[in-house]
Amino acid sequence: DWGYLYFGAVGGSYGDNKSADKIDPMPSINVTPAEGEEVLFIFAYDDIRSIDYFGKHLPSYWNKDGKDILTAIDEAVADREETLRLCDEFAEKLYLDALTAGGEKYADLLTLVYRQTIAAHKVAVDENDEILFISKECFSNGCAATVDVSYPSIPLFLLYNPELVRGMLRPIYKFAASDGWKFDYAPHDAGRYPLVTGQRYGRAKDMVLDSELLHEGQMPVEECGNMIIMEANLAIAEKNADYAMAHIDVLEGWCKYLIKYGDDPENQLCTDDFAGHLAHNCNLSLKAIMGIMGMSIIYSIAGDEKKAARYKRIARKKAKSWCERAKNSADNSYRLTFDLDGSFSMKYNMVWDKIWGTKLFSDTVYRNETESYLGRMNEYGLPLDSRCDQTKSDWLVWSATLSKNDKTFAKLIAPLWKFYNETPDRVPASDWYDTVCARHIHFVNRTVQGGLFIKLMEKDFSEKCKKIWG
Repeated sequence: DWGYLYFGAVGGSYGDNKSADKIDPMPSINVTPAEGEEVLFIFAYDDIRSIDYFGKHLPSYWNKDGKDILTAIDEAVADREETLRLCDEFAEKLYLDALTAGGEKYADLLTLVYRQTIAAHKVAVDENDEILFISKECFSNGCAATVDVSYPSIPLFLLYNPELVRGMLRPIYKFAASDGWKFDYAPHDAGRYPLVTGQRYGRAKDMVLDSELLHEGQMPVEECGNMIIMEANLAIAEKNADYAMAHIDVLEGWCKYLIKYGDDPENQLCTDDFAGHLAHNCNLSLKAIMGIMGMSIIYSIAGDEKKAARYKRIARKKAKSWCERAKNSADNSYRLTFDLDGSFSMKYNMVWDKIWGTKLFSDTVYRNETESYLGRMNEYGLPLDSRCDQTKSDWLVWSATLSKNDKTFAKLIAPLWKFYNETPDRVPASDWYDTVCARHIHFVNRTVQGGLFIKLMEKDFSEKCKKIWG
């Protein structure tokens, strides 16, 4: 509720349209085209200062050097034809690439969520002239730079602009190094949009910055795993681990937390707690294993093969134990929790093992798990776990990407396409919905939909990983 909205047009004749409704604060303008004349309508928004970044009020990237909004509008009008041409070229390439990677319905899904994923971020520049890419956790507390929102969104940005992933991580490192963070694991967020001034989530007084941060309100294993996995993927994308190595002491601390507590996580918040919190969460334990493997990847790319081998050994040992403890007795699929035989959940965190080619899990593990999904699907998709019929679109596509063949992938994502095609809710693409009635549940317009790009990302990253370690 600040800044200024601009409206204009190129072409036509103008006249004020005085509204009789004095309550309406918005003026209106008549734009009347001549017969056969084309009119270009222009909308722009200038928020003056975009982000409060730990007490410093930052402009958006577009006006970081002092450009004013009228100049920006003039440039946009002048560049319009070239911009549209580039957009058309990109849209065609995206569709064809997605078609090749996952089929026609998959291509439709990516074109649906592309702009949405990007738009719920603010691009700014910090005092070191470094990019910040701040997400707003739409419809969920309004948290800013949320780690478990960045994590699912990264496939899109790893493909097209890895620097934006680094821009997601910077606020978390800055807050974690401050006096405001007292724990030995990674934070959940760095503020409440647009106030990137310290984590609001999990405080004694909800969202009140100066109240006590409580351990019970944190996501320790979740966020440690997310941060390390994101760093590992950045290193792969750029074949360079310099950014991770600049924060290696912090990452080491978070990895130690995963090693100590990741085998059988205590009852704690995680990103899959829509049907309630869980102890002994098998998928959360998978995240810990992949985080430890991520440390091995970071050290391998940095050239420290001794430490890379050490973390790889730890990850392999934990993966073997996981398979033994998590297996269902009936069908050899894998459980929701280690202590609940016959249960199931999406094992989407395992997808990095497949993409990285690290072979912590065998083809049999992948086959048993993904084949079990086919028998558990509802009309509009695979439920998140065995407790209810709700699902998450991002995790559904990650789980489908575990498939060893295109046919199974297509079967798993077809109901998601059907949901977006048939849902009665006309909202920006929801990532949380009911797989029986096709109604969305609360979430809309969220950046996590970047996760749908993971199948498109898989081939590119699998080839990169082969070149890095064979």
